[in-house]
Amino acid sequence: MRRRATTVSLVLVLTVGLATAARSERGGKPSAAEEKAGLQAVLDNEWIEKLPYVTDLQPAPLVCCFGTKDERFVDYVIVVMTDTEEHQSLLERQVPGSLEGFRVLVSVDRSKEWDLEREKLMAKAQRVIDDPANRWILRIPHVIRMLPSSVDTIYREPKTPAIGIAVDRGKYIKEVQSKVPKTIGGYPTRYGWVEGLGECFTNTGKGCDRDDDDDSDGD
Repeated sequence: MRRRATTVSLVLVLTVGLATAARSERGGKPSAAEEKAGLQAVLDNEWIEKLPYVTDLQPAPLVCCFGTKDERFVDYVIVVMTDTEEHQSLLERQVPGSLEGFRVLVSVDRSKEWDLEREKLMAKAQRVIDDPANRWILRIPHVIRMLPSSVDTIYREPKTPAIGIAVDRGKYIKEVQSKVPKTIGGYPTRYGWVEGLGECFTNTGKGCDRDDDDDSDGD
């Protein structure tokens, strides 16, 4: 079975990292050799995925204090994902504490729960988009459409509705931003571009265009 490292476990393990910040800083990120060894450790121990209640098994960086001046890479670990705290406690007694030199952490995957919450928030945003009082935004040059979105934490937990503004080219995002309120119907705006078959959508649009200098948010 072939595997590739994903960002899903990284996001979910950050919660654990914040609670276990006693480890010393090891640098900015795991080395390529460490990432390769972590992935191999997972491949060598796929039996863990066959345990009841295990939903995923992945190597992931453990990060402390994300978004603060103390943000740092703490460790590279193996993450066992499960669906509830009860199953988390059960699996913590079943899986080894380390695999081939990598610490093993069991974490609860809340992605399905958060997906449902995100749908509710986006429904609120859609009502704002459908409000005739906000249709003037669609007449702004280079605006293609408005679409519902959400503002998420670094753990991908949705926190509030957001209004997405799709622009025809990334280089026009700054121009559109200057004409659109920072909030619409009380919800923050997000920007991205849609061109041909390609699409990119982020908080500011930065990094979407082929030329990042053109679509920077200017903050």
